[in-house]
Amino acid sequence: MLKKVNWVLAIFMIATIGCTSVSNTSANRKPVPLNLKLFEMVAPVISEQKLYLLTKLQKKTFLDFYNQQINEGYLPHEAIRYFLENKLSSFTYYGKTYTASAAMMNNSGNCMSLAILTTAFSRLVGVEIDYRKMHSLPIYEKHGNVILSSSHVQSLLYDPSFVPENNFIYLGRPAIVIDYFPQEGNISSKVVKKNQFLAMYYVNKAAEFYIENNLDSAFAYASEAYHIDSESASAMNLLALLHKKRGDDANAERLYLAAIDSSDSNISVLDNYVVLLNGQERFEKAKEMKQRIESFYDPNPYHWLEKAQLARRQNEHSSAVRFYRKVIKLAPYVKQAYLELHEVYLIQGKKLQAIAILQQSLPWLHEPKQKRKYKKQLYQLSAI
Repeated sequence: MLKKVNWVLAIFMIATIGCTSVSNTSANRKPVPLNLKLFEMVAPVISEQKLYLLTKLQKKTFLDFYNQQINEGYLPHEAIRYFLENKLSSFTYYGKTYTASAAMMNNSGNCMSLAILTTAFSRLVGVEIDYRKMHSLPIYEKHGNVILSSSHVQSLLYDPSFVPENNFIYLGRPAIVIDYFPQEGNISSKVVKKNQFLAMYYVNKAAEFYIENNLDSAFAYASEAYHIDSESASAMNLLALLHKKRGDDANAERLYLAAIDSSDSNISVLDNYVVLLNGQERFEKAKEMKQRIESFYDPNPYHWLEKAQLARRQNEHSSAVRFYRKVIKLAPYVKQAYLELHEVYLIQGKKLQAIAILQQSLPWLHEPKQKRKYKKQLYQLSAI
């Protein structure tokens, strides 16, 4: 199986990591006006049509394989899967976001690139496709004072032969899941709309330009993402960072507040907003926002795991404990939280709590090797 991890959702300044949800009642809210005077016009962003465009040779390579599979009795969505598994078995994961043609030519690219390539194939032969966000262990990339945190998305290739029967209730349609690097602990989230997925691509590209300090190109792609999906907290977050970097704190704050009020809101936005407030010496407001973060309900336990890990790196052990406990309360099967929390307790000199949290983890350990590791740690702690 193929799994895709896409660099979306979060661009964090000064190592502020995490995500959450905020209730939203303003889906029809007008987008925040952007300060166009701050940025120079650059070459137009790549169009949606060119994003999924394949060369004639690439089309022939795919269609020859596809038609052979169909002649052998496979269904269209199965043929796409087998092409990905057979012809792109050596596809190498890199952090670069490519178009479909470039991903196939280079036989590499990040997970978004692979999702885009899968989309190009599905469009070529008329197979319906959707995308589903997944909650998974966070992956980090640090570039100077910018930290990218990745989440990943699955592609769903639907069975075109499926015909629903009358008087039956279906929870979903039959589909093949394209998932790159499947891992234990992944949690299915919501299906992503086509415009949201497209906006993710433009945010990805904007993030790459931001890291390269090409702020004008970053603005062009981030604003395109915002135009496509006005609820994209990732786009607003990046646009706020760009405005702040060019000295427009007022518009940056408006973008942060809009992102906080969006249906896609996340903790990274609030964290970056706290950085802005502290930079303006608005410490009371910053304190209020930090308290608000802890009171949010976010169903994704890995967002809180990010917060716990960051707090631990910053030696904020009390905050780390609270965030690890949020993880365990939301998802007791996230084994990593128990081990890391027990380590924090040991740093705090709380041996009994460290023992108790490891004992609490045992029912959720299914791999014999991992269970032996935790039991050994328990024995060593109890013997001291």
